[in-house]
Amino acid sequence: MYTLYLDRKNLAVKLDGGALALYENGERRGTVPLHLLERVVVKGGVEVESQVFGVLSERKIALLFLSGRTSQIKAMSFNPSHNDINRRLGQLRAYFDADSRLEMAQGLVIAKIHNQRQLLQEAMAARADLRRPLFASIETLDTILRKLAASPVAIEPLRGYEGSASAAYFSAYSTLYPPSLEFGKRVRRPPTDPVNACLSLGYTLLHFEAVNGCLLTGLEPLLGFYHEPAFGRESLACDLIEPVRPRLDKIVWELFRERELDQSHFTLDKGRCVLNKNGRRRFFARYEHFAVPVRRWLRLQGHKLAKTYLQTVWDKPL
Repeated sequence: MYTLYLDRKNLAVKLDGGALALYENGERRGTVPLHLLERVVVKGGVEVESQVFGVLSERKIALLFLSGRTSQIKAMSFNPSHNDINRRLGQLRAYFDADSRLEMAQGLVIAKIHNQRQLLQEAMAARADLRRPLFASIETLDTILRKLAASPVAIEPLRGYEGSASAAYFSAYSTLYPPSLEFGKRVRRPPTDPVNACLSLGYTLLHFEAVNGCLLTGLEPLLGFYHEPAFGRESLACDLIEPVRPRLDKIVWELFRERELDQSHFTLDKGRCVLNKNGRRRFFARYEHFAVPVRRWLRLQGHKLAKTYLQTVWDKPL
């Protein structure tokens, strides 16, 4: 199963039997069989025929709309295939179990820091000239991991540890890039340099994958165990992608290190750094290769959570 990326101006998508027909400036460019698709990502001003929405929903093909200028999520469409309400009831019950939530949240933060540490270790093997700053950050992460492994931590201190780990991690991660890219720290809104532009786009796509994973496993994406509920935020999806972020960071590093991307693939638009069309084509190709095992992992974690929540339901009847 594949992902179809539609990222071109003056493109129209129409239904043609069991396929999507693509038109550019009114001229038919080709077709994509629907049975090959698992998700469709649309960026910018692509016209989508109304019938296409219906058939994508019927075939349980997820749909993501990204804004043309910022690549932020404009809309997502899913057709969840799991209808076991007990999973969501168990999830709701577990949310009010503070001890259970804290245990899961601490495990999540430990997993994220462990993966951050692993990336810095791999970087140190590849960049001996950066051994000093990388090693210093690894020592900081090790100290935090030892504290978290020693005893349970309340939620606010846990967030403090996560923040300290991220500060140390990005301090070292930023040294992997040449000064010409002007990447000194994580900047999200808006991303002001090429590295932050790639990280933001990658995290956005990861979030979409996590929401889909939640729905496919019968979980409520809005109800997390580490991120607090917030209006319009899929907190459980935010939780699930935390340990995956360092993996995404690695492919961004590789894209620049292998010169797949350079400054020629970016433009500045009112202070926001954005990937141009050629840059996005390269990014999406690398991301798709990276995302295949990530999707499997997200579904596995969703099923594990569902199993935990179901046990909560039966052990503690509502």
